[in-house]
Amino acid sequence: MSPKKILFSPVTRLSGLLSVELTIEDDIIQEADVSCTMFRGFEYIMREHHVTDAVYLTQRICGICSTAHGAIASYLLDMLYDNEIQDNAQYLRNIMLGADFLQNHIRHFYFFGLPDYVIMPNYPPFLEQNCNDCRLNDTDNRKVASHYISAVKASAKCHQLLTLFGGKVPHQHSFVHGGAAVAPTADKINQGLALIRDIRNFISGCLLPDTELIARCYKDYFSIGRTPGRFLSFGLFRFGSKNEQILWKDGVLIGDHYSKPRLNLLQEDITHAWYERSQSMANSSVQPAPYKPAAYSWTKAVLYDGRHYEGGPLARMLFNGFYSGGTSTMDRIVARSLETELIAELVEKWLTELEPGEPPIEQNNKLVTNQAIAVTDAMRGPLLHSAQIREEKVEYYDIITPTVWNFSPKDVTGRRGPVESALVGTSIPEPELKYVIPGRIIRSFDPCIACATH
Repeated sequence: MSPKKILFSPVTRLSGLLSVELTIEDDIIQEADVSCTMFRGFEYIMREHHVTDAVYLTQRICGICSTAHGAIASYLLDMLYDNEIQDNAQYLRNIMLGADFLQNHIRHFYFFGLPDYVIMPNYPPFLEQNCNDCRLNDTDNRKVASHYISAVKASAKCHQLLTLFGGKVPHQHSFVHGGAAVAPTADKINQGLALIRDIRNFISGCLLPDTELIARCYKDYFSIGRTPGRFLSFGLFRFGSKNEQILWKDGVLIGDHYSKPRLNLLQEDITHAWYERSQSMANSSVQPAPYKPAAYSWTKAVLYDGRHYEGGPLARMLFNGFYSGGTSTMDRIVARSLETELIAELVEKWLTELEPGEPPIEQNNKLVTNQAIAVTDAMRGPLLHSAQIREEKVEYYDIITPTVWNFSPKDVTGRRGPVESALVGTSIPEPELKYVIPGRIIRSFDPCIACATH
């Protein structure tokens, strides 16, 4: 049988615009080109702005994971200004970041992922749902589908919790350099505790049982969508006066070999991305080239020591010993739900450890260095912001997001990124499943294309 090309475009139920071209022969995906088709250009937008604008502007990259950009921009500014961070500020910062993780993970499972596995009611937004290969019995299907509305309420409570201390969502205004700008009053702490306990009840009563049910009914997906097993994390939840302590450890994992990440081993490859090298642009090596031959994505390929790496909840759960499993579609789904439970526990603990008082913030007003690199993990994996400053204005800003790692196009040697690797080799036994199976694999990575294209 001759190869057949299928264009899966747009891939729906994700953040941003994504298209995938699949080459199928003998019912097997032989090749996959994952194309992020929406150029954002925030690295260019940042130029000439005062460096402290980074907290506010970079959050506009995304509406569903904006606090992660505010967090890392704050860490970057803490380095540039050599701020001292109070313990109370670190609790507040991590409560806000944790709350944003929770709303993201809940929304991903129920809003983006659930319609792949469950027959939803036949009214908006579920009209013309592809129900091929939905396996739950009627009773279980109705129960899980009913949790969709409960998930709307639970994710809203996560945002309410973030708003208590962040001022607004998305794009909070309190997690800034030097600490947190909202006072942790006793009233706010008590409201936060009430919210997180409701959220934890939803996680234990709905999210975890629903995840277990889907994992049991679709257990073949523990063998579908596997990646090569190279994982990377920059760590998550920072403490210490200089953000030097990381609660969930960072690392690089290849098989059983674990090491600490070294930032000098990072490389951005533009072989198949719509960019070209430019000597005329100061402090920047690339500029957009939308008609570049052989390119097919606005996402660059990011490499560590010359290889592609996967990031996300699965990597964090493996690194910290919270999960032991494979590298499949279902492993990613299960790991994300487990992480949701663990983060909710931490947020409640931090709320009890907060001391009521004034806003815990001390901002230095003089730069101690003109360049810095900050790293953390975001919802979908490793996140990096790098800046070069001249007279307190941004001369150069670089952003490497989790979806860049996971949705990297092929590099100069032709090696595939994690999502392309997960798709290639997958069996499509029936024509009706040509979008169902790839869609499940792709969505298990929780793509945020808006974050990836700069």
